Amino acid sequence: MVLTAAVLWMVVGAVWAQQKPGNLYEEHFPPIHLNCTQSLTDLLLLRQENRLSELTLAEEASTAVLKEAVQLLTDIRNSLTGNPWAESAVSSNRSPTPAPGSCSGNFVNIGGTCLYLATDTVAVWGTARQFCQDLGGDLATFRDANAFAETLIYIKNLALARTANVWIGGYDQIAEGNWIWISKEPMPRGSPFWGAIGFGREPRGGLGENCAILYGVDDFMIHDAPCTWKCKPLCQIMHS
Repeated sequence: MVLTAAVLWMVVGAVWAQQKPGNLYEEHFPPIHLNCTQSLTDLLLLRQENRLSELTLAEEASTAVLKEAVQLLTDIRNSLTGNPWAESAVSSNRSPTPAPGSCSGNFVNIGGTCLYLATDTVAVWGTARQFCQDLGGDLATFRDANAFAETLIYIKNLALARTANVWIGGYDQIAEGNWIWISKEPMPRGSPFWGAIGFGREPRGGLGENCAILYGVDDFMIHDAPCTWKCKPLCQIMHS
């Protein structure tokens, strides 16, 4: 009698389970609520944004450290070599005075070359280059990081506004992405020459930005820019 009752209950249970399919699964594995899905998506997006912010801060900090290192090395070198212009430029805000007979006109002796930044002139890149050639030189180039650092000191002592930009003799008009000096020599890439704004290091303007400037907003680090911008020409005559 007991055995018969047990069998009967087993049959009833099986029939009941067949009449309500999926209830057991739904009880143990309920569907994901839409709010939970949205929360997970928001969390992933927030983590990604935080990661991008960390990368940006790291990039800016790295650039700042490199700039300080270049300045420090330049100051040390000048103190050892006794460069009279560099010492006066670092210790005061006066414009440098050229060595007698070394540079003519408005040009000043900066590390073996004669430089002149035409602060009252703005022109497109091609016209700026012609302006320098009419003075017997050409747009400025930098042979190494020391020459670049000394040029930055010279420019900053002129107290230009941060909105000012300065043309130099670099371009990639012949082959996109192949940056060269007007002497046809390859331009250096990366720090401490090229600057960075936002998430990426310059140059990154593509086909629309083929001429090199010293970008005032980025502490006069090198950036690529449209050749049609009107900027101040930095002229150079090689010191004999």
